[in-house]
Amino acid sequence: MAGTMQRSWAATAATLGAAVVLSLTAPAGAEGPVVVRGTAFPSPLTAGLSHVGCASLHDRGTEVVQPYVSQGPGTPPLGARSLKYDLAGGSAMGALSYVSSVRGPGASLSVHAEQGTTGVAYVGYQAPADRGTDRVWFGRADLAVGAGAWQRVDAGALAYRWTLYDVGTGRVLAAGPDTPLAVATFTALRGGDGPGMWTIGFGCDGRPFNVDAFTLDGTTYDLEGLRTTLGIASTRAAVTAGEEVRVDGGLEVHGGSLPFATVILERRAWGETAWTPIRVADAVGVVPSVHVQPPRRTEYRWRFVDRPLAEGSTSAPLVVDVARRVEATWADGRITGTVAPARAGVPVRLHRSGAWQPVATTVTDAEGRFALDVPAPARGTYRVHVPAGDGNLAGASAPLAAGDGATTPPVTPSSPPPSPPSTPSTPPATPPQPSSPSGQSSGQPPTQPSSPPVRPSAPATPSSPPSSPPASSPAAGPPSSPESGAGE
Repeated sequence: MAGTMQRSWAATAATLGAAVVLSLTAPAGAEGPVVVRGTAFPSPLTAGLSHVGCASLHDRGTEVVQPYVSQGPGTPPLGARSLKYDLAGGSAMGALSYVSSVRGPGASLSVHAEQGTTGVAYVGYQAPADRGTDRVWFGRADLAVGAGAWQRVDAGALAYRWTLYDVGTGRVLAAGPDTPLAVATFTALRGGDGPGMWTIGFGCDGRPFNVDAFTLDGTTYDLEGLRTTLGIASTRAAVTAGEEVRVDGGLEVHGGSLPFATVILERRAWGETAWTPIRVADAVGVVPSVHVQPPRRTEYRWRFVDRPLAEGSTSAPLVVDVARRVEATWADGRITGTVAPARAGVPVRLHRSGAWQPVATTVTDAEGRFALDVPAPARGTYRVHVPAGDGNLAGASAPLAAGDGATTPPVTPSSPPPSPPSTPSTPPATPPQPSSPSGQSSGQPPTQPSSPPVRPSAPATPSSPPSSPPASSPAAGPPSSPESGAGE
């Protein structure tokens, strides 16, 4: 029976314009709201978005529907966002649910329209006597909501005018009773409960509206922005003062894709409590990458700024340790040099080869300079050591040959032991790849009943042009946002 029903409803979809394949297997009554990122419903073949005609189910026209993810308006029933639509009129966008029992919880949603709006609800039902055939009853009811507040609309509480269709051909077989009847009353007249579908939507009059908090067959869905996560990695975990390190990032968008986005690299140096933005980098289709030159131990992180279409996120902190750079030369019985980063009062110790015991000490001046007298007998090999402190690892000069006739070898800056590249946090810092949960990818909507992806609130110039429909659906456009994804 389930297979026959699925074939029947698939024919309904193809013939009447629901544009979705039915499944009757999704669990109902989930504990707590299910968060939907963009339009990525977890079981889109059972519950999702619908685009239907207002005068009749299939008569929805050829409009390319462009939804927006909107923050608000006001305080949404669930979470911080909702879906916004601004249709041309004559069709309705909203919720769709296929159910194994039309006498079950049904379908309801919350709607907000600044000017008020009208809509339509449909219920499909196959009577027990029609099992195994293409005969399906459809009920229709008009909807209207007032202006300027979130309102709850329950399709299960409505009375419907009923028509019997052959869903294999779309042909009308019979008209139902002359007066509208509630689902419970009509199903009782037709022999009892049965499987079916609910759809409830708004926008018939062409006025903009927002929807949120779908409750479909006992499960409530919170419509939110796309979730993002950021990874971070560096080419080296420790450097010597003055050396560069490359910090990479990786932005991953869950439930959809962004046409454009940037991320901000922030730092927090040793002794600081606040994070400071230092660079903005592109993050879609490329690995965000910045070269930095920290003077002392510094933490870095990537940040993606919250926007209507996608929620903000921050990577884990990445620490880069920095050793003091010590440069020294010998001439005329003295060893002189500099310590970086420059700081007055840094202890400097001169060690002689053998036991490498200190034979002279001093401190740096404000420019990081020092001078050490080499004790007699001067001839030998020396190294200048500087201890860790003030956010820096310890440093040491290259070995120096000192004394009569000694030749000073070329000076090479000290450096910490070589370190492997840092282990990236999850997700790895690789170019984000377009994901396609529920069939949604860049420019592709999820596979729902003409269910378009997402756009943010009332943009003057959406980042993804509403006028360019994806090739896979004539009634849907890609997710878009009035914010182009700028990182600041």
